[in-house]
Amino acid sequence: MGALTTFEEFASHPAVQKMLPEIEAYMHLIASWQIRNRATLGGNIINASPIADMTISLLSLGSRIVLKSGKKSRTLALKDFYKGYKQMDKKPGEILAEIWIPLFADKTFFNFEKVSKRTTLDIATVNSALKISVGNGNIQQADLAVGGVAPVPLFMRETSAFLTGKPLDSETVQTAIDITQQEISPISDIRGSADYKRLLTRQLLIAHFCKLFPERVTIREFYEKII
Repeated sequence: MGALTTFEEFASHPAVQKMLPEIEAYMHLIASWQIRNRATLGGNIINASPIADMTISLLSLGSRIVLKSGKKSRTLALKDFYKGYKQMDKKPGEILAEIWIPLFADKTFFNFEKVSKRTTLDIATVNSALKISVGNGNIQQADLAVGGVAPVPLFMRETSAFLTGKPLDSETVQTAIDITQQEISPISDIRGSADYKRLLTRQLLIAHFCKLFPERVTIREFYEKII
């Protein structure tokens, strides 16, 4: 995709809709229809907001970006692009030209979750996206991204590495939750306290698995002691 692809152009593309069947539902959580028709994927990436909704999804999708300067170009993984708050691996004179998303392997699933003070037309307190492929009851590969919990849109390297190859069950999810808490570094701000953002990170990871694999992971397994 070109970097100037708008959110709505992305969501309405047949290839994207085939890969992400619930993309329209996700879009309703992001900005307004008017903004989604003007906002671009490239702008969302280069703005480098730690809570950028589309960037969080693109991180989880394993996106690669193409940076160009004159006739020169280079490609790098989006997860390697952010170096610190508003700091990117972008040389003077380079522009973001293209975004590449790899096609899904068989039995690959995706989910996006967002918590904000309002359901729509609001900035995320915490958002998260998970792409996961499964086979024979095990997680073949997992790519998790979380926003609002670090100075950058955060690809959860340690959590994703842990999940890959593990059994698809609640015990694996619980251990993954513990790892996420070590991997994030939220701060308190107008959208919520650091403790609240840690809680939301936990809740959204549970939500991913309960939504995608309700036959293997249920909410009760995480809350029955409280009930």
